[in-house]
Amino acid sequence: MIAGVFHIIMANSRQTAQMRGILIKIFVLVSCLVAPVSLIKAHPHMWVDLNSQIVMGDDGMVTAINQEWLFDDFFSTALIEDAANHPQGIQTGLSAEVEIILDGLQAYNFFTLVTVNDETVPADRISRVGVEIRGQRVWMRFTMQLTDPIDVKTQPFSYAIFDPTYYIEMFHLDDAVVSFAGIVPDGCSTTIRQPNPSSEAIALSQSTTLDENPNQTIGRLFAETILVKCQ
Repeated sequence: MIAGVFHIIMANSRQTAQMRGILIKIFVLVSCLVAPVSLIKAHPHMWVDLNSQIVMGDDGMVTAINQEWLFDDFFSTALIEDAANHPQGIQTGLSAEVEIILDGLQAYNFFTLVTVNDETVPADRISRVGVEIRGQRVWMRFTMQLTDPIDVKTQPFSYAIFDPTYYIEMFHLDDAVVSFAGIVPDGCSTTIRQPNPSSEAIALSQSTTLDENPNQTIGRLFAETILVKCQ
């Protein structure tokens, strides 16, 4: 299954170059060999549009982050084709594919870096998983529960959603506004800060060697940062 390949791709420390090569071949097949060769020579190779929302508990503490991922056309096509082969129907097939994807992302904290005072707050678990087809693209949602609630009234925090290797580019939709759900303290606001990679980072992202020698730090340089504060 395509999602199974996605799962394998996440294991960057194990046979990365070989498995990434498999995924590149899949994208070439999905695009019917019409994609320019340059698209498979430089990062990123895959694209995800995002929406996210900050979840507050009854005490005004941040407890989770709702996320929506909209996969690009090529990857969506592959997922849909695989899901359509499921004996219980395409919706059950999509749910199975997404389960595999999220299982693979668990070891990477679901590609989400949450920080408070330079300390990382990991995910505890995910819930409210859903998937559907919107237009011709696959849309996935889930809620990432934090291990420790964040008192945003006294501790501004930030988070970023990104693939550390920049194999996948992940940005909030152009009109996205990061909102709040639950009991929100007065004066809370969010800002999406756009990345500002150096010319050296851009040159590295265009290097053909990244597929053979993945860089686990480059993705952060191309990631948005969501700043959250209440005052």
